[in-house]
Amino acid sequence: MIRPTSTDGRPFSLTVGALSPGTVLSCGPQTALGDAIAKMRHANSSSIIVVVDNKPVGIITEHDLLSLPDTTPTTFSEPVSVRMSEPVHTISIHATPQSAIVRMRDRGVRHLVTIDSEGCLVGIISQTDLIRHVGDKKTFMANDVADAVRQSTIFAHKDIRVWELRQRMHLEKCDSAVITGFTDDQPIELQTGIVTERDILRHLADEHDNLTAGEIATRPVTFIRQDVNLDDARSMMMRGNFRHLVVHNHNGETIGVLSFADLLEFIEQDYLLHLSSLASDSSNELTKARQSLALANKLIENSPDCVMICNAKAEIEAVNPAFTRVTGYLAEEVIGKTPAILKSGRQGKDFYDQLWADLTRTGKWEGEIWNRRKSGEVYAEWLSIMAVRDGDGNVTHYASIFTDISGREKNREDVLRIAFTDELTGLANRRRFSELLSLHIGRARRAGCPLTVAILDIDNFQRVNSALGHNTGDDVLVEVSRRVIKELGQDAVIARVGADEFAAILPHVKTEKEAFETAQKLLARLGEAHMTRKGEDVYLSASIGLASFPEDANDTSNIIRCAELAMTQAKEQGRNRVGLYSVNLHSQKGADLALETALRRAIDNQELHLVYQPQFSALTGEIAGVEALLRWTTADGKVIPPSTFIPIAEEMGVIGELGRWVIRTACDQLVTWRQDGLYNLRLAVNVSVQQFYGSMDFAEQLRAIIVDKGVAADRLEIEVTESLFMRNIDDMCAKLQRLRDLGVRIALDDFGTGFSSLSYLRTLPFDVIKLDRSFVCDIDDGPEGETVAITIINMARNLGKICIAEGVENQHQLDVLRHAGCDLIQGYFLGHPMSASDITNLSKTTPLTA
Repeated sequence: MIRPTSTDGRPFSLTVGALSPGTVLSCGPQTALGDAIAKMRHANSSSIIVVVDNKPVGIITEHDLLSLPDTTPTTFSEPVSVRMSEPVHTISIHATPQSAIVRMRDRGVRHLVTIDSEGCLVGIISQTDLIRHVGDKKTFMANDVADAVRQSTIFAHKDIRVWELRQRMHLEKCDSAVITGFTDDQPIELQTGIVTERDILRHLADEHDNLTAGEIATRPVTFIRQDVNLDDARSMMMRGNFRHLVVHNHNGETIGVLSFADLLEFIEQDYLLHLSSLASDSSNELTKARQSLALANKLIENSPDCVMICNAKAEIEAVNPAFTRVTGYLAEEVIGKTPAILKSGRQGKDFYDQLWADLTRTGKWEGEIWNRRKSGEVYAEWLSIMAVRDGDGNVTHYASIFTDISGREKNREDVLRIAFTDELTGLANRRRFSELLSLHIGRARRAGCPLTVAILDIDNFQRVNSALGHNTGDDVLVEVSRRVIKELGQDAVIARVGADEFAAILPHVKTEKEAFETAQKLLARLGEAHMTRKGEDVYLSASIGLASFPEDANDTSNIIRCAELAMTQAKEQGRNRVGLYSVNLHSQKGADLALETALRRAIDNQELHLVYQPQFSALTGEIAGVEALLRWTTADGKVIPPSTFIPIAEEMGVIGELGRWVIRTACDQLVTWRQDGLYNLRLAVNVSVQQFYGSMDFAEQLRAIIVDKGVAADRLEIEVTESLFMRNIDDMCAKLQRLRDLGVRIALDDFGTGFSSLSYLRTLPFDVIKLDRSFVCDIDDGPEGETVAITIINMARNLGKICIAEGVENQHQLDVLRHAGCDLIQGYFLGHPMSASDITNLSKTTPLTA
């Protein structure tokens, strides 16, 4: 490429701004995490910047996504501000690429956000940009791939789940993993795969976190031998646009991965050599090296990092303006002297002896060092030293680059305080509470004394934030913390361990009765009115769980877990009460956890299946449709009822995945029936509330399935319950209308058991009303029992809706419903839930109605 030059023919210094992309992904702090991930996936970008008033406040990268605790709709609906890395690391657009390399190293990051003089977002520069635009201007001398290949490569079997591999990559701080276990009857390049952070991002965006590594691994991989020169490796990566190469040893065995990040370390070293190339193996070459330094003055003078060049005797020959700005010394005050002029005295002779020993042995040294400014102030700096050698291997100069990190050292105490203290209330946070609890348990164990732990959660606190705002909510939390401190006394250790959750250690409480009475008094105190800044009274209640050491648990994590279980029990029993831990609580939760684990494997193990309950015309008795019902039979033959596993699926956040499986499977069967001649059969599928409020639009999901399966939309019926409208009836009406626009019928299930507002019912986009089985059962109680069922049937007819009665179990019920004008009948009297083949056979004896 042609580099721009000044009027005297010298090249202009390349800046970060010249390398930063012209467009950059950004979003606001309240953007849903799922939307941000989808945006990154669509743009094939490794990061997205979070901005406020066009100023960067955080960043989400592919690497950050490895640390997600789960991939449930709840996590994807969180704002990006919860998961973003902050503060964001920035660099001026006028800084040099070399400065960016050192800053990335210093901060331990792979991206720097570029900003203008006003601090506004301009772009982003990554390791990849530096490799492409700076790396090709530097040589790697005699370094081979073996010198750069990482030592901590992850090797994983192809059958490992993606979510497990994602967690492992996060814990081991690796941006890629080598995937093995493929059959050896394939070509060698297909026997190994690689999964990178970009692959993880792609499948997170598609909500395929439960796939195996083998299913998403990139194959064939590109191999490179460990004895290949790094320059050749870099050229190979540039030509093929590879970000990772799998490295083989002399025996053809995979030993690791070479990535852009590995190359960047060598570019940084090359930068130091470039600054300090002042010597050669002859006097003429030495003169040329000094001239080369003069040509590099512009780069050195404009570098934000301090540069100091010393000769072989460790005498200072040159410094840059940043050196003067940080140390206070002018160039003429230090040239000819040794760096000892900066020595602070904080680090002794042993430290400097080790520094020089490492520098002599390896030719470089890097670390934190304390120096003294001209003013006498002691400060910390991050220092890199590189020894420069001539052709004979003799040291001619030392090039040093250092960055003032005194601000970081001065803030260390604040960082520690923030790390262990809740900023709002001033109480200990969860991390500090765990440490203090460990200490108290140790003391109690040595003294042979009991110890009580309490977990307190404010009931429905979100209502305060929603109704009065977060500022008022914060005021209330501060007041709650004051009351807790006052009521529990000075001996108690109190912490805020969650948004509206507090924990306490009660070392002075000796018995369960005393602990219960103390907690009851605290509840009464918290129940008193809280006055807001505006003079309004706010009334709260709380749920408290109590657990005791050593009776309930004998270590930190378990006693907290026991107290949390007791608190959860208190909430389930009606809130505003105290729960005491019992072994039965743990057993039940353990059973729930085992059920959750089994449910995650149920789809893969083909343990789930559908049965179909027929619906008949009340007038003719002919079959008109079916309702698809989900069933679960475990591998060992145990039948788990829907009433047990559906609530668990909703709590786990997998009901969306489960619901999509049901609809796809049911549509497949509908197509099969159509091929068998059952053209007029309608199929009804139940839908959960969470499917409508998940991170993916339900109407769009359904449209994609209908198109993919090739089913007629008017043959499909979606059943919803009245609970859907308890959140936002207008929003739900709009969502249902989108389904009707597809041609799908909407049925209101269990009608009469919810709020059943007639004024809303008139405008809701329903086609079908399902009469709940409880009203059908009441028909057997005589004329009074028949009244509600007949009234609902008449109302449906007047509104122009189809009415289906479910739970019909005898002839009398059928006669009453038929006489009242009910359209369709569903129940054990006419047909139990049955297999798809039984429905086919049934349709041959009872022809379908249109």
